[in-house]
Amino acid sequence: MSTTHQPAIELNGLTKSLGSLTAVDHLSFSVARGEIFGRLGPNGAGKTTTIGILLGLLKPTSGMARVLGNDVATERQLIRERIGVLLEDDGIYEQLTAFDNLEVFGRVWGIPPGERCARARALLTDMGLSDLAEQRFTRHRLTER
Repeated sequence: MSTTHQPAIELNGLTKSLGSLTAVDHLSFSVARGEIFGRLGPNGAGKTTTIGILLGLLKPTSGMARVLGNDVATERQLIRERIGVLLEDDGIYEQLTAFDNLEVFGRVWGIPPGERCARARALLTDMGLSDLAEQRFTRHRLTER
């Protein structure tokens, strides 16, 4: 199949189980290149889990998923090099320390564990934030008076 006709996203029987919970259950769909696509559903419907799989942050339990022709199970780094995503999930960054936030982004970019840790520590030192490495991130909100 030529890449011009290949779907941007393709899922076939995608399943993700987390312990006894099945977060995504045999999901199948495709999204054509250039198509605008949205997935709606209540909390707990598996929307975020599906995105996590498509980004290569989670491994599927079974089934197949491809992004831009790349298999999410075996070609995660290629996918990350070709797409850009800003995840917005209220509270996720606040649950992590400054060091953990850097570590998560190091994982996203495929930096090996030992190097990831060293680079996170170096970044915190370079920015004068070493003493805050184990503090949780807090978002400062402006309020009107």
